[in-house]
Amino acid sequence: MSDPTDPTAGGAPTHPEYPVRTKRLRLRPVRRDDLEAIYSYRSLPDVALYLPHEPHTREVTEQTLERLISGQALATPGDWLGLAVENESGRVVGEVFLRLETEEPDTGQIGFAFHPDVHGTGIATEAVTAGLDIAFDHFGWHRVIGICDVRNLASAALMRRIGMRHEAVLRDGAFLKGAWCSDSVFAVLAGEWRRTPPPSAQERAVDVTVARFLSAFTRRAGEPVDLDAARAILAPDAVVERVREDGGVDRMGVDAFLTPRQTLLNGPELTEFQEFEVTFSTMVTAGRALRSSLYHKHGVRDGVPFAGWGRHHIALATDASGEWRIQSLTWTDDPEGRN
Repeated sequence: MSDPTDPTAGGAPTHPEYPVRTKRLRLRPVRRDDLEAIYSYRSLPDVALYLPHEPHTREVTEQTLERLISGQALATPGDWLGLAVENESGRVVGEVFLRLETEEPDTGQIGFAFHPDVHGTGIATEAVTAGLDIAFDHFGWHRVIGICDVRNLASAALMRRIGMRHEAVLRDGAFLKGAWCSDSVFAVLAGEWRRTPPPSAQERAVDVTVARFLSAFTRRAGEPVDLDAARAILAPDAVVERVREDGGVDRMGVDAFLTPRQTLLNGPELTEFQEFEVTFSTMVTAGRALRSSLYHKHGVRDGVPFAGWGRHHIALATDASGEWRIQSLTWTDDPEGRN
């Protein structure tokens, strides 16, 4: 095996000719004159929320750029290559990162951060796809992983969308910002990268419907919660079932399901709550869909943080307007959070 620390060795990355162009973007190594553009979003609390650092000061961004610039040759395992993402006007709107792993020179990691202005535009998807193209086509890596906080639904959805496979949940795997954090690990192999079919339009629509349903139950900082958004997604005659630990089943209709939860979410005890899918599978055919997922939930009850795991099995169908509605929902708690 060639020496991975020697940039002249046969195994050293062959960098592309920069900038790497996509339909709307240009990717090239970060520069010192990117400081203000990158600081403009790295300094935002929403951007830093699920990253391993607090919102940047200008000085911290400057130090970060210096580290990225010094390692951009990817000559040494552990180095990070920071690629600035420029839009059509030349504005830097985000970054894609590639890291040469320390144990296996043919294995890398991808990361990304973007200005909130471009969320929902497809720019992040386009840029991260280009980053994986570089990893496989130019660096010749065999495997690329991506890691995000389990609460970071947007990053997890992006990695699933481009064809990365969910492999693991590292429960309480890191202690950051004064709390234990769980991470989701995604990966894709070189042989899979060009073969992964994109999700169908119906599958994407089911993804959106389920995400909207779960997000309706979110409570932050004691703010009031209105479950009308969840009611709109449930069919009027939907059946909801909870499987108890003893194997018994509690069956209820829409009102019996939503009313006590709205009371609980708006009460003084449960001041924070969020529930989201960590892994899922979807089967869609002829206007019907079956969704199975492992989900994570966390919150604050009586001032004490709590967390838990569970499983959902959801049956959906399209209504007369073509919108997806939940026909039945079955869930059970899974204290071990098993995959």
